[in-house]
Amino acid sequence: MLTALGALVVRRKYIVLATWAVVILAALPFFPRADEFLKPGGFSNESFPSVKARQVLQERLELTTLTVDFVFSHPDWSPFDPRFSGAVDNAVAGLIDYDEISYVVTQLDDPQRASSTSNTAHVSAGLKLELEESLDFLEIVTEHVDPGPLDLIITGGPALYRDISLASERDLRRGETVAFPIATLALLLVFGTLVAAILPAAVGGGGVLVGVAIVFFMSQGIDMSVFALNIVSLLGIGIGIDYSLFYTSRFQEELRKGKTVDDAVLGAHSHAGKAILFSAVTSLIGLLSLITFDVMMLRSVGIGAVAVISAALIAALTLMPAILAVLGERVNRFRIGPDWSRRGSFWEPLSKWVMKRPWLVLIPTSTVLILLAVPALSMRLGTVDATILPDSLESRQGFDVLREEFGFALQTIIPVAYTFGELGGDLDDASERTNPFSRENLDRAYDIGRELERLEGVSAVTSIVNLDPTFGPDQYELLYTHPESITDVAAARIVEESVRPGAILFLVHSDLHPFWPETRQLVADIRALIPPDGELHVSGGASEITDIINTLYGKFPYIVAAVLIITYLSLMLLFRSVILPLKAVALNVLSILASYGALVFVFQQGHFSGVLNFEAMGVIEATLPILLFAIIFGLSMDYEIFLLSRVAEAYDRTGDNEASVAEGLQRSGLIITGAASILIVVAGSFVLADVVVVKAIGLGLAIAVFVDVTLVRALVAPAIMRIAGPWNWWLPGWLDRILPEVKRVD
Repeated sequence: MLTALGALVVRRKYIVLATWAVVILAALPFFPRADEFLKPGGFSNESFPSVKARQVLQERLELTTLTVDFVFSHPDWSPFDPRFSGAVDNAVAGLIDYDEISYVVTQLDDPQRASSTSNTAHVSAGLKLELEESLDFLEIVTEHVDPGPLDLIITGGPALYRDISLASERDLRRGETVAFPIATLALLLVFGTLVAAILPAAVGGGGVLVGVAIVFFMSQGIDMSVFALNIVSLLGIGIGIDYSLFYTSRFQEELRKGKTVDDAVLGAHSHAGKAILFSAVTSLIGLLSLITFDVMMLRSVGIGAVAVISAALIAALTLMPAILAVLGERVNRFRIGPDWSRRGSFWEPLSKWVMKRPWLVLIPTSTVLILLAVPALSMRLGTVDATILPDSLESRQGFDVLREEFGFALQTIIPVAYTFGELGGDLDDASERTNPFSRENLDRAYDIGRELERLEGVSAVTSIVNLDPTFGPDQYELLYTHPESITDVAAARIVEESVRPGAILFLVHSDLHPFWPETRQLVADIRALIPPDGELHVSGGASEITDIINTLYGKFPYIVAAVLIITYLSLMLLFRSVILPLKAVALNVLSILASYGALVFVFQQGHFSGVLNFEAMGVIEATLPILLFAIIFGLSMDYEIFLLSRVAEAYDRTGDNEASVAEGLQRSGLIITGAASILIVVAGSFVLADVVVVKAIGLGLAIAVFVDVTLVRALVAPAIMRIAGPWNWWLPGWLDRILPEVKRVD
C-alpha cells in the first residue's frame, strides 16, 4: 500500500504540491485563531461529587463560590479612612443592581477585609454565573468600577480564567518562534546541507499548521482546554519534523546507492514510510488513551494529538515525497556542514566499546537511571492555582496580595452543606421538618458540628451550632428562640447567611494547604460521616482536587497496563521475539520514571526555580504524570523501533547477534540522535513558557527524551541485547505458528 501511494505521489507530484498549497493557504487564517473557542482550565468534571455539592450550595443555600475580587489600596489613606471607604463605595456602587451579581462585601461589611499591615482593602462581588460564562461580564464589571484616587487590582476566578488563556497563547507563540529556528540549526548539523535541513522544518511546520487549524474547527463542537493547544503544538512540531527527518535521511541514503530520483523516493517511501507509519501508531496508542479520562484537559489533548499527528503523518507521506521528487539531487545543495555519511562516526567506536564491556556499561547506567527516578517516590499530587501564572499579570498580582495580606489560599476552608427534610408534602409538616432552628434539627446539626471538629486536621468549624464551645443544644435553642439577643456582628452574619429551609452550612477550617494529600484525606473523612437524617455535600477546592485525583488515578493503572500490553504485542508481532519487546517496554517505563523524578526535583521541591522563573508548587499537577506517560511512551518507542529494526535487519542477514547489535547502533545512532535533539529543542523551548504547567511538560519531555537517547538507547539497550545473545530472538514455536506474519520495518 505504501509503495503504491509513493508511486502515485511521484506520478502526480505537482498535483500533490498544488493540493497542499491550497490546504495550507486555507488553514493559514485559522492557525492564529486556534484558541478562540478553547476553554481555560479543564481540570474538572460536572459529574464530580464536589461539583454537585457546589450546585447544592447555589440552589439550597443561595451561595456562590465564584467571585470577582477587587484589591483597593492607597499610599496614605487607611481602609477605614472616610476618603478611602467613600472611594470604595463609589467604585462598587450599582454593582448589586446587575442580575448576575448576588452580593458585594466591602471592608465596612467585614472588617477582616481590611489589611492589618498596609492600606489595602479586599472587596468581593459574588457571581451567579458559571466560570465559562463570566468572561464577558468581567469586561462589564471592569468598565463599571472606577477606583478614583485609589489603586485597583482585579483578580478572582474570571480574571484568572481570562489570563490563563492570554498567557497560554503567548507561550505558544514564543515556543514556536524559538523552536523552529533552533530545530533548523539542529537539522543543519544532521544533514550538513541547507536544503535538506529546511525541508523537514517546512514540511513538519505545514503539517502542524493544518493540524492546529483542524483543532480550531473541532473546538467549536467539542469542549477543549486551552492547555491542549500548547501541548498539541509541541507534539506536532517535534513529531512532524522527526517524521520528515526520517524520510529525507532515507531518501539521501537511496540516492547514495545510485538510484534514480523516482526510485529513491519509492525506496524511501517503502522503508522510511513504514517506520513513520508505525511510529505514528505507537505514539497514538498512548495519546488515544487520554480520551478515556473524564477530564476535559486530558481528553482534549488526546483529541488534538490525533488531529495534529495525523496531519504530520499525511504531510510526511505525501508532501515530503512530492517535494523530494521535484528537488532530486538538489536536496544536497548548499553544503555548510560535514557529510556524516562519508566520514567515521562517533557511533562506530561507541558500539564496539559497548559490545566488549556490556556489564560495565549496564550496571552504572542502570544505577543512574534508578537514581534519577528516586525523587518520584515522594511525588505529591495536587492541582494548579494562580501561581501557575507569571507575576506580570494583574490577576496573579492580585492573588499574591490576597495571599500575603489576607492569608488567602494559605489555609483551607471546606464548605459542607447539610441538607435535610424533603421539601413538599403538607406545608405545615414540611415547614417543621425543614426548619433549621427546630430542636430536632439543631440536635442533629450540633452532633455533626462536634464530629467535624474532632476530625484530624480541622482547626475550627463555623456554623450556627459552632458559635461558642460552651454552648450545647439547649443554649442554641434558647438563642434562636430570641434571635434579637445576638449582638455579635460576625455571629449575626453566620445566622443570616448559612441557613435556609432544609439546609445548614458548615465551614470546616484547616491549617493544611488545599493541595496537600493530607487535605484530601480530610475531605475523605468528612465524606465518610453519615448523618442520621439528610445528607452532607462537601464542596470547595480541596474537595474538587480530591475528585480529580480519585478519578484520574482510579483509572490510570488500567490505562498503563493496556498501553503496555498492546505495545508489547505489537512489538512481538513486528520482531518475532518475546524478550526484545519486554526489554523495550521496561526501558521505556524507566525513562518515564526518570522524567517523573526530574519533575518532583524541580517543580515540587523547587530546585532551579530561580533559573527557570517559576514558583514551586509543592505538588505535581495531577494530570502531568498521565500526560507525560502518554507522550513519552510513544516517542521512546519510536526510537526503540528504529534501533531494533536496524538490528533485526542485520541479524537476518548475518545471524551474528553481537555484530548485528553493533551495526544497528551505528546505522540508527545519527538519525535517532538528530530526531531526539530536535524534539529536545522543541520541548525545551516551552521551558520559556509563563504558565508553569506548560513549562513542566516541556522540561519533563526534554529530560525524558535526553535520558532515553543518551543512556537508554545508546548504552543500556545495546548492552542488554549483547548480554541476552541469541535469547533476543527467542519465540516459542507454538506462539510463532499462531502469530500473524508482519513484514519488518527496515
